[in-house]
Order: sequence, then structure tokens, then C-alpha cells
Amino acid sequence: MFGLFRKRDDDERAVLVEPWPRIPVAPWAGGGATVEAAALAMPSKRRPSVPGVVFTVPEGRAAVRLDEVHRFLDDETVVLETTHGPTIYAVWTQAWPKKSGTAVGDMLEGEAPGGLAFLAAAVEAPPTVVLRDAELASFRAWVAALPS
Repeated sequence: MFGLFRKRDDDERAVLVEPWPRIPVAPWAGGGATVEAAALAMPSKRRPSVPGVVFTVPEGRAAVRLDEVHRFLDDETVVLETTHGPTIYAVWTQAWPKKSGTAVGDMLEGEAPGGLAFLAAAVEAPPTVVLRDAELASFRAWVAALPS
């Protein structure tokens, strides 16, 4: 039945998406990378978007959920893989020993420990961006200051 009293299915109801962050946050930049806070679209009716960050590095521009970035920076995961856009990996340089027998290990051979490297999905070339020391500390502080 059509008209004013027709019952709508849940599929037809408009879902309001809250912008995130509500207060604009300046992007972080350093070491050849730029990172912006952004709401990421999710395939869910209940939660159509989640807080995330968008990485722009020479290998491309891609995004990942903020909670995954927190887990990575807290050393709960060894590799951070972007989920929105082209696949880019962020890895800790100390997590891959020399002669590890992996493509990532081969590309990071000779890198000093304690850095955060960004690699393209094909892992065919050494990283063009490796955050270290003050840049890495600044990036960590920027992520920690983001509203969740």
C-alpha cells in the first residue's frame, strides 16, 4: 500500500552518518607521508562509517580503521594493511630480521630497527617512507590525540 501510512522496511530508512571527527583535525605530515583523520564507509546498516585514517605515501593513498592503527602502534599486530584503496603495508623494521626469507624481510634488509616502514602490496621495492625517532613519536602522538 502506498501513501502516508505505508510501513517502511529498515532498508528504506535513511541512515544518518555522523561526520568524524566532529571537530576538524589537522593532518599529520612527516618523512614523506601525510595522514588525515576521516570517516570510513562500512558495509553495515547499523554503523555505516567508522573512525579511520588515510595514509598518503609515494606508494599510494589508502585508508584503514583507527582501531586497527591503535592495535598496530600498541604492538598487538606486526603488519598494518590498508582496507580502503590500494593495499599498502605498514611494518616495524625490527619485526623482520635479515635473511628472513620473506619478500618484506628482503625489502627491509639493512634497515635499522625501530622504524615504521610503508610498502606497496607487491613488495617489489624498498620502502620510500620510513618514520623514525622524532617523526615516529610525533605520528604516535597525533594518533593518540584523535577522538575515538
